[in-house]
Amino acid sequence: MFMSKLRIMVVEDEEILRLGTTLHLKSFGYDVVGNFRSGEEAIKHVFDLKPDLILMDINLAGKMDGIETVEQIRKKLDVPVIYLSVYSDSETIKRAESTNLFRYMLKPLDEDELKFTIETAIDSHKKEKLLKEIKTYENVLYNLPGIVYRIHTGEDGKVDFFNDMLEKMTGFRFSELECKDMHFLMPLILAEDHEKVVNAWNDSINQKKPFNVKYRIKNKDGEVIHFRDMGKTVFEDDDVYINGIIFDIT
Repeated sequence: MFMSKLRIMVVEDEEILRLGTTLHLKSFGYDVVGNFRSGEEAIKHVFDLKPDLILMDINLAGKMDGIETVEQIRKKLDVPVIYLSVYSDSETIKRAESTNLFRYMLKPLDEDELKFTIETAIDSHKKEKLLKEIKTYENVLYNLPGIVYRIHTGEDGKVDFFNDMLEKMTGFRFSELECKDMHFLMPLILAEDHEKVVNAWNDSINQKKPFNVKYRIKNKDGEVIHFRDMGKTVFEDDDVYINGIIFDIT
C-alpha cells in the first residue's frame, strides 16, 4: 500500500495501446505524468517529470528504440523500467537486460500482472537504493581518517559504535582501555586535559550544541598525541547520545 500516488511515465508508439495502458494505470490509482510516442520526447521530459517508474515499449516512433532510450535516461535518472514488447527473441531480451531493467513483459498485458509487477518494481527499487545508501555510508565511516564513535552517556560511557581507527591512532584496542568515565579515551587523555574534555561534553549536553575540543593523549608507545574531538549531542526518547569524530592533529 503506497501512501502517495505513483508517478508513471508511459512510452508507447501505438496510440490505442498507449491510451489503453494509461487508462489501466489510472484505474489502479497511479498518476500518469508522461505519455509519449518516441524516445526523443521521453528523454526531453523525463528529468523534469521525475517519474517513479517507466513503462517502455521496445518499438517506438522516431530514430531510437526503447532500449536506446533507456540507456540515455539512465544517464539522467535512476528509475526502474519495465519493458513492454511483442518481441521475445533472445537478442532483444539480451539488449534489454544490459540496461538493468526490472522486468520484460510481453503484450498483450494482463492487468493484474501489470499492477503486481509495477508495485514489486517500486518496492525492489527502494530497497536497492537504501542498500546502496547504507553501503556508501559504511564506506565513508570506515575510510574516514579518524575515530568515528557513538556513546550512550546514560550507561557509563557505553560505546554503541566506533570504526576501526581506534587501534591505528592510539595503539590500544577498546577492550584494553577499561574506561568507566563518560569518554572512552579518558584513560589515555592527559590528566591536565580531563576537565576541558568533560566541560566540552557537558556544555554540549546542557546547551544542546555541537562541541569542538582539543586534548592530548598518551599512546601505547608513550608518545603524546594531539587530538581534535568534534561532534554533537543527540537526544532520542529518554536517552542521550554523543556522536563524534576524532582526528589526529599532531
